[in-house]
Amino acid sequence: MKDYDVILASGAEHLESRFEELGFRVYTSDLNYDHKRMFPNADIYVKIGKVAQLSGRRVVVVQSCTGSGPAEAEEYTTSDRVVELLLILDMLSRPLEVEKTGHKQYKCTPVPPPKSVEVVLTFQPFALQDKSFETGEAASGRWAVETISKACNKMYVVSPHAPDSLDWVKNLKDRGLYKIVDVIPDLVEHAKREFAFDDCVIVAPDEGAQERYKIDGFGKSRTNSYRVELHGNLDVKDLNVIVIDDLTKSGSTLLKARDRLLDQGAKEVVLAVAHVVPLIERGEELLERLIEKCNGKIVTSNTVNNEIFCKENQNLCYNVADTIVDFLDS
Repeated sequence: MKDYDVILASGAEHLESRFEELGFRVYTSDLNYDHKRMFPNADIYVKIGKVAQLSGRRVVVVQSCTGSGPAEAEEYTTSDRVVELLLILDMLSRPLEVEKTGHKQYKCTPVPPPKSVEVVLTFQPFALQDKSFETGEAASGRWAVETISKACNKMYVVSPHAPDSLDWVKNLKDRGLYKIVDVIPDLVEHAKREFAFDDCVIVAPDEGAQERYKIDGFGKSRTNSYRVELHGNLDVKDLNVIVIDDLTKSGSTLLKARDRLLDQGAKEVVLAVAHVVPLIERGEELLERLIEKCNGKIVTSNTVNNEIFCKENQNLCYNVADTIVDFLDS
């Protein structure tokens, strides 16, 4: 038996088979009496029926904190994912064995809790609002991560959008409550194998990725949530290039970076993005177009469940469970 067990919340259930292949006991939430995770009024339901098996164990709870797409049976918002995770953590802090003794009568017996409970966020909640950009704005990303950190022993976040330079990130890291699991190195190796890039250079499409990964790249200006412009030149003539980024919704910035690099003489360009997050409207369609427009020269991970990469183009999709296990075992 492994030295810890894994609970997969709704956003991470697509990782179940890989964790089981790696030898872990894996638990997922049971369904309610409607055989769903949502009640008719949209309240979320959580139940780990075999919670007694987790007594005294190290437990790792995995959740992807972003909304659901067509790949999932029920609709979830980011808020649903956060609440579901908090409910799991609360239940694990004081688990109960419940026995029905009569009509609407129940006997509740405390169950010894796990020895420790850690959280892996394969996608950071409210990733685009990790600080206040204008007066009066709520920093929802900070609030969610800080709130989750108070309900567990330690938190791991896979390639977060929030930079290390933010005060709240520094604070959590200094207190030993927050660690970053970087999937990009494994993703780059996946890209090299998939496209036979034995010799290549790594660049970033914008200043944010350059800060995170300490590499060269372009400047970026944004006019709205959908339109960006890139600036600058890179010395890439006759070279194979891998463009790395942490997040894309439709691929517009990545495609602009690819076109610009090819215009500047790059031999071939492959895109490597940690998180693919389908937009609410036409999200999967836009991801399909992204693959077409870059001639299939793209890899991502399955931190967020989606149809186009996780199911229809599995060769382009790296399994983040491997990175998580390597990090936790190190």
